[in-house]
Amino acid sequence: MHAGSERRSKQRPTIGFLAARFDEAYQHAVWMGASAAAEELGASLVFFGGQRISSPVGYEALDNIAFDLAERSDIAGLIVMSNVIGTYISSEEQMAFLRKFGHMVLVTIGIEYPGIASVCVDSSGSMRSIVRHLVHVHGRRRFLFLAGPKEHLESEARKAEFLSSLRLLLPEARPEVIYGDFTEEDARERMAAFLDTLEDRPEELGIDAIVAANDLMAFGALSTLSARGFDVPGDVSLTGFDDTEDSRFSTPPLTTVRQPTAALGRLAVRRLAAKLGLIAEEPQVRLPVSFITRESCGCPYSPESEETLLPDDEVAIGGIQPISIAVKREIHAGRNPGRLRNRVVPADLKNEALLTIAEGECRYLASSRLLAERRAAILRDIESSLVSSFGMEDILKEIAHDVRELGISGCWLSLFEAKGSSPEWSKLMLSAVSDNVHILSPQGIRFRTAELIPGRLPDDWKAYVCEPLCFGEDRLGYLVCTADSTDRRMYVALRDQVSSAIKGAILMAAEKDREKELEKNVRLRTLELSAANQRLMEEITRRKELERELLSISNLIMGDIGRDIHDNLCQDIAVLGIMAAVLEGRLVRAGLKAESQEAAAIARQAGETAVKAKDMARGLYPVELEAKGIVSAIELLISAARKGRKTAIKLEMTRGFCARDSQKAFHLFRIVQEALGNALKHSKASEIRVGLYMDRENITVEVTDNGEGIPQGAHEEGGMGLQIMKYRASVIGGELRIRSKETGTTVTCRVAR
Repeated sequence: MHAGSERRSKQRPTIGFLAARFDEAYQHAVWMGASAAAEELGASLVFFGGQRISSPVGYEALDNIAFDLAERSDIAGLIVMSNVIGTYISSEEQMAFLRKFGHMVLVTIGIEYPGIASVCVDSSGSMRSIVRHLVHVHGRRRFLFLAGPKEHLESEARKAEFLSSLRLLLPEARPEVIYGDFTEEDARERMAAFLDTLEDRPEELGIDAIVAANDLMAFGALSTLSARGFDVPGDVSLTGFDDTEDSRFSTPPLTTVRQPTAALGRLAVRRLAAKLGLIAEEPQVRLPVSFITRESCGCPYSPESEETLLPDDEVAIGGIQPISIAVKREIHAGRNPGRLRNRVVPADLKNEALLTIAEGECRYLASSRLLAERRAAILRDIESSLVSSFGMEDILKEIAHDVRELGISGCWLSLFEAKGSSPEWSKLMLSAVSDNVHILSPQGIRFRTAELIPGRLPDDWKAYVCEPLCFGEDRLGYLVCTADSTDRRMYVALRDQVSSAIKGAILMAAEKDREKELEKNVRLRTLELSAANQRLMEEITRRKELERELLSISNLIMGDIGRDIHDNLCQDIAVLGIMAAVLEGRLVRAGLKAESQEAAAIARQAGETAVKAKDMARGLYPVELEAKGIVSAIELLISAARKGRKTAIKLEMTRGFCARDSQKAFHLFRIVQEALGNALKHSKASEIRVGLYMDRENITVEVTDNGEGIPQGAHEEGGMGLQIMKYRASVIGGELRIRSKETGTTVTCRVAR
């Protein structure tokens, strides 16, 4: 604690901020503006991390703990990013949702509702500017519009203006419209599906301009186009909407419409403060947007194009020294100094000022990268430590230790006392404030959930992040952290790791309790054998459920380790190889023959080591499976298996084969991997065929060899590999069959689509 008595004399008013994801760039930018305004007004701001209401996406479809926490919390008022959490519901449904908070002062962001204060942008004309620019400047004629969900008010408004503008400029145009869910992953899949319809004429893209309803969908389209070999902007111009920080650093930089995100957050807090009587009412205005041209549409980069913000963001500067000082201040505060381009400087200092800011941006990006790598390493350490023990006290101690390493000053972990959608009581299990750490397990401190933590949030920090802890469909509790870390992605990663660890501890504690109860029952009721046997069967069932959940946790851990090896270790080894090759060249030029040969040997060894590390990473978790799907992953698996072997390995596949369920895709890939490995090791086959088949109801994977076959009786007993394949098939509700004879073996797994 570091606040003085003056700050303690009067408790800060607490304002809630309800959104979907703290790590999403647009929402985080709005939050940062709101946080700054709350600090100016002497209020505390709490981010309640929820999900989009009624989302069809699996991990989002769970109940939103954050909504219930916000509803029950003793906060003065609530800011709701209705344009984000209401992606999938109608205006009437969202109005019904907002009525749940009728007992508190509300301000919505992005969408207006009767009787509720709101903060919105005036985006009229933005789509018209995009269409006019693409038609007149770049000569584009064949358009595709990536829209959000149908009936989403913001998306529908942008689509309507896009279509009307295009009709005026190109009456003969017949634009394509694809509906998505505003996310990068969904846009990537929908763009791929669109391109698949053109596979009969792969040399033709069919469109020359893509206009996305937000930046995330533009990034998804860019990823798919690049993967399919299309050039942006050479083959197709691409634009987005929002102008998040990521837009400037995509490849190529994204042409987009800039929303004044920070101003939205600031204005929402001030409007709520006025409703609470903290400040005077201010005129209600719609914030303007601006069209920003960058390279993705085909324009050359121009720093001047970045200089369109609200008038109150412009500050006159009389010399270059204040710009240098401002750049250092922005970097020290963890902000990108690029926004300083909007300051007005004398014309003769313009180029020097832009160079100073650009150098500051480079330093900011370099420091951000180093900081992100350090935090990623800490998160990996946390994950390893949490996985190594399922004891609740050990887990809480590890959390308390490592949050300080992540730059978080205060952390409180609470578990719900009972199950249900809106638990009235919770138990505080951990309080870690600076070096003052209290592990309160196993009893905890019982308090009303409305307080968020016992005695309510302290006034010592200006902002907090409240993230729900859940595993599958189980609501566990929530984690409250001070919002003093500049890494927006860190809170979500920490939440997910803590949720898995807490769930594991609860499972192990429950398992121990069940074992003790079982022993007691066996001793006391030895005469009631039938009842005891029934309880034993129930225990076995519960143990299998525990195995399944622990396997899920293990798969997540293996995936993280595999990705770390692939993304970090392999690249580091490759860099060592390059450095050794450069050193070899220098030594040759210096006439040091023996030393140059040693450097060449180091370079070769680095290359071989990189290949081995990459193979190790693929064994732990196939990167291709997550990035491009099961087909690409199996193709890469077969390609690796062919190296150094005479055995012919063929792939047969039903056209359009895919497995959209990520869990099914993962286990089917592992089954193919195990079966192919067994065939290569044991069958002595000259030919192996891998089949990927699909019909209207089922997905089937099959591995067939023409080798010696499995010895009689061996596959009925089953080795460890066969047992694991059978278990994986059962996890996804599939059927595994093994047919073997003297002329070969066939392993088949069939599962419903």
